[in-house]
Amino acid sequence: MKRIKVKIGIIGYLPFEFNRKLIKNWKSDIFEIVDDIEEYHFTNHSDTFSWGYSDRILNMELPQIFDGELFIGITYVPIEDNFYARRLESNRIVLSYFEMYQILKHDDLPMENLLLRVLYAYCLVYLRNNHTIPQQNEWLGFTHDDTRGCLFDMNGNKSDVVFSLNSPKICDDCTNRIRAEKVSDNYTNQIKKEIKRIKKKKLNGLRKRNFIRFLIL
Repeated sequence: MKRIKVKIGIIGYLPFEFNRKLIKNWKSDIFEIVDDIEEYHFTNHSDTFSWGYSDRILNMELPQIFDGELFIGITYVPIEDNFYARRLESNRIVLSYFEMYQILKHDDLPMENLLLRVLYAYCLVYLRNNHTIPQQNEWLGFTHDDTRGCLFDMNGNKSDVVFSLNSPKICDDCTNRIRAEKVSDNYTNQIKKEIKRIKKKKLNGLRKRNFIRFLIL
């Protein structure tokens, strides 16, 4: 299988620790992270309700030229319609940790899990759409409204994302639709295998003892 080349950048300031090394060294037969994770800065003001950034502004803020087939920009600012991920022009995606940071932290989920889930989901979108990422205004119907712990959960309620950040899956309905869109089982099965490694943190010894003590009390 040919690996999809993905460039990752941080857009603006991230007010939390993010393990770039984990992402850079993630073993995958599906995608390859190209070069270092680079930093970019906002040069425009927010232009939507609640200090959010519209697709129009984000299309200007994310680099137009990059090494790779996909670009994923990570940010902490709110984005249009308060989504946590949006598809932009030229095979670019923006992933916002606005509100997501608190949701993941509350459930003791690594911040990197959200990026990994988005990476695998959009690699499949790319393969399902003739090696392109359709823009946000193009309706694709590749998500489902109900929460199944699947890569393609819609997560209309942002907090539902936690169910697909600990050993997520590709549900049977999505598997059948992916087949109908002529993505090989080789790719799909490999993704199913790899996403099992997206896991919740294990309690270390001290935290585990404190947790047990709390339960006893």
